Amino acid sequence: MNTTIRIFLLLLLTATAAYIFLPNDEKAIRNNLDSLAEYCSSPENETAIPALKKIALAGRLFNYPCTIHIESQDIDRTFNKKELSDHILMLKKTTLNTHFSFHDTAINFPLDTQAEIITTLRLDGKTKDSRYIDAYEIRIEAIKSDGDWLFSKVTVVDFIEQ
Repeated sequence: MNTTIRIFLLLLLTATAAYIFLPNDEKAIRNNLDSLAEYCSSPENETAIPALKKIALAGRLFNYPCTIHIESQDIDRTFNKKELSDHILMLKKTTLNTHFSFHDTAINFPLDTQAEIITTLRLDGKTKDSRYIDAYEIRIEAIKSDGDWLFSKVTVVDFIEQ
């Protein structure tokens, strides 16, 4: 009986450790969102080489072609890797001193290799004279390709200004 309890506890401990420490799909998607926010953020004194490296890393998080839909700007088209990288570069140049972060993220898995993400993108930035905070509701579709979760469609749903 004592051996049975020990084996049971060992199996329970192993299963708990595997659940906590092994990556799952939701953790992988959340990590990709955190990485994307870091790569798109523009610290005050960021030089060209680190910025270009971040743009290249951000590009690896997307499936190509990737569809971008921003209703308020009449954008609804697919982008290849170069076009998307160019737009990320332009975004970094126009949002200097801005920190990107994702909040209130909900992830749904309609299929094992497909995810639907609803999140709030928050921009916390600084201009010469003041600070600003903008928030955008974002819907993202992601697909699992070769074990990696890649963003395949991004839609800006709503604009909220604080």
